[in-house]
Amino acid sequence: MRTPGTFGLSWSLSVALAHVEDIELRDHAKSLNRALLGEDHLVPDTIELPTASAQMVRRRARDGLLMALRDGYIRATGRLSTTAAMFVDPATERSWRLHASDPSLITTTEWRCGEFNFSRGDLTGPAWQYIQIEVPEFMVKAIWQDDAPEPAQPPREATAMSYTTPYLELMQEAIMHFGLTDKYQSKKENLSDWFFGKRIDGEPISRNIANSMATLIRLPTAQRGGAKRIPKP
Repeated sequence: MRTPGTFGLSWSLSVALAHVEDIELRDHAKSLNRALLGEDHLVPDTIELPTASAQMVRRRARDGLLMALRDGYIRATGRLSTTAAMFVDPATERSWRLHASDPSLITTTEWRCGEFNFSRGDLTGPAWQYIQIEVPEFMVKAIWQDDAPEPAQPPREATAMSYTTPYLELMQEAIMHFGLTDKYQSKKENLSDWFFGKRIDGEPISRNIANSMATLIRLPTAQRGGAKRIPKP
């Protein structure tokens, strides 16, 4: 769940943990795949891990998130109570009551001396308890970056008529007119003169454009007089 918070959009700790687990599971699976198949092998989008390995990675994700909270890399807020309940509520198993309506910042000291219950989502210390704990989304993603590849876009369907321009059509006409092939290349001057005498949309083709079009329809080797280009040392 994403809600507006003190530091921007906030996540509940359960959502943050799910994000961290997803990143850790993906990274672990990729590491195994590369170790077995090599660096150059394509990593599948989804990889199934054995149950024991998945549980180990989830424990590592949980511990990593707690360490980030205890070291102050992620700052969390929660509703604080300093009033102990006389009797534990069997429905919620909470031993604290009258939690504040407004959330307050949880210090690193409180994270270190308190005990966090992942199933209930509360942090309980010697004389206090926080519930409804939230963390800034951007802080979590700064440590566990979601670098999953974007879904591949489906290829666009070919249109019934390919895109072209009057210049391309005239260049194709010249290729057919002079019978140009990879074996036969007409002189550039002849091609340029032919283009220079044509019109496009009623306008005469300039000599500069005629020269450019004559160059583009000839092979690079023909433009160099058939000599092969020698790479520089």
